[in-house]
Amino acid sequence: MDANERPFRTAHTRQRFCALVLLALLAPFAASAAEKDSTLTLGLIVAGSFEKVVEDWRPFTEALAKELQTPVKVLASKNYADISSALMEGRIQMAWLNNKLAIDLVESDRATVFAQMVRLDGSRGYRSVLFARKDGPIQSLADVLGRPGVYSFGSGDKKSTSGYLVPNYYVFAKNKIEPQKHFKQITHANHLDNFLAVADGRVDLATNNTEELPRYQAEFPDKLARVRVIWESPLIPNDPVLYRKDLPTATQQRIRKFFIAYGRSDAEKAALKAINGLSGFRASSNYQLRPVVDLELFQMLTTAMDGKANSPERFQSVMDGLTKRAARLDTVLNATRLESP
Repeated sequence: MDANERPFRTAHTRQRFCALVLLALLAPFAASAAEKDSTLTLGLIVAGSFEKVVEDWRPFTEALAKELQTPVKVLASKNYADISSALMEGRIQMAWLNNKLAIDLVESDRATVFAQMVRLDGSRGYRSVLFARKDGPIQSLADVLGRPGVYSFGSGDKKSTSGYLVPNYYVFAKNKIEPQKHFKQITHANHLDNFLAVADGRVDLATNNTEELPRYQAEFPDKLARVRVIWESPLIPNDPVLYRKDLPTATQQRIRKFFIAYGRSDAEKAALKAINGLSGFRASSNYQLRPVVDLELFQMLTTAMDGKANSPERFQSVMDGLTKRAARLDTVLNATRLESP
């Protein structure tokens, strides 16, 4: 070998060796990144115990991962806005949310409703309720409305449909009552904490909903026996399940098909029952949000009308905004109406 050629080949060999070492070192990171890119994350709202919700959903998410041949992670939070923001920002790709938060997501064109929960009794809706202690002074809604400044009130998360939006409209707005002025104290908590607060006598009145009642009966029968329901709302559509619109169409179809078909075997039925007493999921679309959209817009209109006398200019500005939003939502909801079962 020529003496001038040896250093070149030696340097060339050294470069190849370094490149192979570098590739070997980077391989685990590349695999990790690829796995991360292919992972799907399901967001879950937590009304009670965080650990129990995650565990109850585990058989479902494991089956979903097997069906899609893709890792499926879970992101759960008691703060409903956390899940909504994560779906909006793309940190999760599908989520169980309430109707109120789903409105914001479909309105922003980031996500779409594809399924709706169905209860064991076949019902497609639930009701907001107000709890009071059986041995307490509140025996009816009239007792609450007729005694301002006397009682403490446990309200729901401001993003909650049944814990905040529905009772705020049907109980307070329609009776021309401002909760902040009517109650001596207001706290905000999730459904489980509000239920326990009433049962233990820490608040006089609190919001909740009928879909939580079977859980309380199973887990806290003695505490449930201490409370009474003094008011029920009109029917609210069961919670929707959404996925991001930028998911590949084929992936959306496979996710939708899995959700709708799940619940045929005994093991799957047991898993669904553990998930808040479900019998399955039915195909749905953005149009299922129509009743809650109407409720939210009407509540905003009522609030605007109350302030009309104080500021006519402000009222007109609010009305213009409401008109535009109503038209935009009407388009978004009706676009999927023909797809609704």
